[in-house]
Amino acid sequence: MDFSGVFLGLSVAQALAAIVGAGTLLALPLFGRWCVEKIAGFFEDREEIDADEHADDQAGEVDEAVCDEVGHEFDGGECVFCGQSERED
Repeated sequence: MDFSGVFLGLSVAQALAAIVGAGTLLALPLFGRWCVEKIAGFFEDREEIDADEHADDQAGEVDEAVCDEVGHEFDGGECVFCGQSERED
């Protein structure tokens, strides 16, 4: 097929608009994929931060003030949040 006469009836501005429009249509799937990856990356980062905070909680690296707000949870005689030993009444 010969496409050499496609732009013959168009002005320069119309031909330029057609070329830019075609480029935009070709770029849409890549732009959509980029947007999805950016949004998914945000949630992956949030999951990693939550996992790090949970690991810190398990390691006892939480301030005692935070522990007092949520209440002590004892496991094996030590608080799982701050490491304080359980008091026997």
